[in-house]
Amino acid sequence: MPTEFLFINFLKHFKMKKVIQWSFFVFLLGAITPAFSQLVWTPEQKAVWKTETAITDLWMKGDNMASLAYYDDSYQGWSYASPIPIPKANMATAMNYGMTLGRKLVFWNAVPIVIWVKGDFAYTDYYYRAVYQDKDGKKTYEHGKWLDVLMKKDGKWVLVGDHGGADPVPKK
Repeated sequence: MPTEFLFINFLKHFKMKKVIQWSFFVFLLGAITPAFSQLVWTPEQKAVWKTETAITDLWMKGDNMASLAYYDDSYQGWSYASPIPIPKANMATAMNYGMTLGRKLVFWNAVPIVIWVKGDFAYTDYYYRAVYQDKDGKKTYEHGKWLDVLMKKDGKWVLVGDHGGADPVPKK
């Protein structure tokens, strides 16, 4: 059966409006697919993401100080909430302050959007959702995005910088 016959038969059974709608859908699907097509990561990308999850696993266990082993001494982190970047030397103080307030991470889910690796350098862009609980048991929900910069040092991926934080809470 010739292809032209199938196409003409197709047009007879469907209104042109439907054909245009489906054509637009197929075009749109093709346009957005590259952004989400990175479903299979390379071994190096997986190693970088494993570092990211190791850090948050330690936070979930309440072992914030152990997570500092994944931060290079040159680290500078810049949260949306901070007017200036914070060096690794001040991270322990900031973490201890949060612990004195009784703030504990009880849920974390991060989805990598980009994991770029070139030699001994990498960065990750990811979106996260988190739930924190204060000392009174009140839970706070947040979501946001981070860009983390990593360097391979002595065969291990370590953070050298990051920038991001919670999305602004909509005004009521």
